[in-house]
Amino acid sequence: MWIFCKDGFFSAVQHLDRPDLLLVRARFTGDLEKLRRALDADERKQCGKITKTPEADYLYRMVVPKNVFANYLSRSAHCIDYPNFKNAVHSSDMRRNEAYFGCWEELRVNQH
Repeated sequence: MWIFCKDGFFSAVQHLDRPDLLLVRARFTGDLEKLRRALDADERKQCGKITKTPEADYLYRMVVPKNVFANYLSRSAHCIDYPNFKNAVHSSDMRRNEAYFGCWEELRVNQH
């Protein structure tokens, strides 16, 4: 599952060994740190540490219980307070802006 939200861009996949866990991955440095800050103290304790994996296609990853990630997504949905997502996530990081816009543009051009 790919998620684009105000906290960042995440790829969440099933943990290979534990059906109750997800491996949440990110390409940008602070995205998983923002996700951790959005969790409450008990949820943070249930998550693994953020690890850097230079050999993988996603540089950063963290193990997260499925229920914790589902609660995070639910809270994120309830906190939507913007009429335009692109404007809400616009940042001073041009690489992020270009990456987000590139995905948006590719999907717009190829919509059916």
